[in-house]
Amino acid sequence: MSDALQPHPLVWESRVRGSLLGLALGESLAFDQPDHAPLKSGTATQLAAFTVEGTIRAVLRSLHEGACHPPSELWDAYGRWALLQGVLHADVPPDGWLMQVPQLYEHRGEAPATVNATQGGRPGTREAPVSGSLGWHSLVRGLPFAALSGQAHWSDVRMASECAALTHGHPRAWSTAAAGVRLLNRFLAAGPGENDLPALVANALPGLDEEVAAGLRTALWAAGTRPGQRDVLLSLAPSASAPAVLMGGVYTAASFAGHADAGAALRFAATARAPQGVGAMTGAILGAVHGAGVWPVPVLVRHELLWVLDTLARDLVLQLTGNPGGSSGVAPDDPHWGSRYPQKSASSRGLM
Repeated sequence: MSDALQPHPLVWESRVRGSLLGLALGESLAFDQPDHAPLKSGTATQLAAFTVEGTIRAVLRSLHEGACHPPSELWDAYGRWALLQGVLHADVPPDGWLMQVPQLYEHRGEAPATVNATQGGRPGTREAPVSGSLGWHSLVRGLPFAALSGQAHWSDVRMASECAALTHGHPRAWSTAAAGVRLLNRFLAAGPGENDLPALVANALPGLDEEVAAGLRTALWAAGTRPGQRDVLLSLAPSASAPAVLMGGVYTAASFAGHADAGAALRFAATARAPQGVGAMTGAILGAVHGAGVWPVPVLVRHELLWVLDTLARDLVLQLTGNPGGSSGVAPDDPHWGSRYPQKSASSRGLM
């Protein structure tokens, strides 16, 4: 059982769901879309969906085969996304249920580092990077790893940094991805009544990369002294880099930290220089703090991937706590789990 289950299993599940849904809403509401129209998903949301799917496959493979290299499973997951987007034409097995979702075939924005890496055919590592990218997708797409804390020998922070390195080669991209996941894990694991967002962020800072931690301290100080000021947001998040988006998201969430302020937080995030990134980061934070109920139903039902994302979040929780797919010595409770989340695609492509 994950350490994050300390509050209550149902509370933790709601927070995992709320974080993924908030990520999606924050990115989508930052696009210029007509009021009351269906909300189209963004590229980071699509990639985050494949992060969850690849993580479930990795957990299942580890249980059935006794060993797994999780970044290879995630590399394969991002390859499936690239296949759906029509930017990868290699022999990728089109397996798993996400390959049947029509909206994931739609081009909803640029992801140059991910596209270039998958087209190049070689996953990057921290020792042998494939680019120098510091883009914010390296941070946001990996936020679902926050649910992994306490799972066997896996580390949410290590997963975040190694999977960021698959496509983004700048060391600050890796440290920022790790910091974002550590923050979200602290929100997911908060006990009853622990909803002081700045205090939760401060408690997560020890052990993080010092440059990232210093930036987060600045964002917290700014939220405490000048909350919700656009000039402050533009100063803290002047670009579309991963560190800027993390600081902008923390500043915005801390400025509008209350349960009733979530909508205002996303509207404010949409004024950032990288509105999709800051919006997604803000939504992921507030959803992790307050749970899925923080998002208004009339807004949620407008999102084209609502059912897909909520199903993925619930499946991730179920895999981490109930293991419906069984293991090498235990029959599955759900006989269809293995076809929804196949285990062999990474090895079949020779990526292990």
